[in-house]
Amino acid sequence: MTNKANRWLLPDGVDEILPPRANQLETLRREILDLYNTWGYDLIKTPLIEFLDSLLVVPSHELQLSTFNIVDQLSGKNMGVRADISTQAARIDAHVLQQNGPTRLCYADSVLITRPKGQLGSRSPQLIGAELYGHSGTESDVEVISLMLNTLNIAGVKAPLLALGHNLICRTLLKAANLSEDLEEKLFTAMQNKATADITKLLEISNIAPQLRNCLALLPTLHGDMAILGQAEIIFAEMDSCLSTPTQTILQEALKQLRTIAECIRSSFPSQQLYFDLCELRGYDYHTGIIFSAYVAGHGEAIANGGRYDDIGAVFGRARAATGFDADLKTLLSLGKRDFTIGSKIFAPAIADPALQKTIDQLRAQGHRVVQAFSSQTEMAATMGCTQQLVKEGDTWKVYGVH
Repeated sequence: MTNKANRWLLPDGVDEILPPRANQLETLRREILDLYNTWGYDLIKTPLIEFLDSLLVVPSHELQLSTFNIVDQLSGKNMGVRADISTQAARIDAHVLQQNGPTRLCYADSVLITRPKGQLGSRSPQLIGAELYGHSGTESDVEVISLMLNTLNIAGVKAPLLALGHNLICRTLLKAANLSEDLEEKLFTAMQNKATADITKLLEISNIAPQLRNCLALLPTLHGDMAILGQAEIIFAEMDSCLSTPTQTILQEALKQLRTIAECIRSSFPSQQLYFDLCELRGYDYHTGIIFSAYVAGHGEAIANGGRYDDIGAVFGRARAATGFDADLKTLLSLGKRDFTIGSKIFAPAIADPALQKTIDQLRAQGHRVVQAFSSQTEMAATMGCTQQLVKEGDTWKVYGVH
């Protein structure tokens, strides 16, 4: 319950952005969207709320938990406040635009989530991201990863670590184990959290073939540099006796995709540090292939996430290949090491002089910030945060520094 003493308090995980940070955030947003525009990505603006059966079109338990539910006072139907924009973009691609060939979309909007990611995370992140539909090859994955790295560069994020994984590796091995639905879900959750003790305990009570059981136990340890892919190839090849040919094909293709993407990224970004995690399962569970994240030293959570999520538009009538990424603009601003140049404010006195007004109009047209005083105010230039002021010399007004 609020009272007069605490009405200014905001809910936990909800913040407001004040000057000059708000100006910096808007500058960064514009620069990143300009980048996306030069790559051919078209801007979309999605609704803040939608009916739940449209908003939650994928069987993602995490997305459901993250979405605020409300009741529409007009229709009586359940509605949700968007916690993610990728699914909305997929609806626009599949149902509204219905274009043939690759479609590139981008966005920059606030979302609302029920619980923050991490102890200091925001429940109202400002997502900025890009989605590419209609192409299923690694070339489109490389494009969106490259676009993500360029986004981090614009934000001034130094030396990010690019983590690569493949959603199908763990899922395919679990499917091959032929576990009960309950045990598979528990084991998947344990692997998602990399809970080694829980994984060992669950594998012990299963009836999985020894080779496959050992592979699943090793999977959370398969992370590191490029050499991990070679180790995984050897481990998977040794399981020919307990894995079907289609399963082996999926696993080998996943490793091939990771290697191809890594080589392409290294070619375009020679100094980019790469990290591979073959048991990476974070994020909303609608991903169907390559997944990737960016990290920086000193920050425990990923600062950008993305991956492939093919066929998500099937519920809207068109099953399309899809890949994309997003990041919280506020996080990028906080972690970025760049200077924002904001023009100084120019103070104009409260004088009804046509020459003064003409000068003010000219300065504003040139992009300068001019604050004109009111006749009743007592605050002068320095008090108002102005570092320059207009001073009359003869019949003209000139800009001078504030002393």
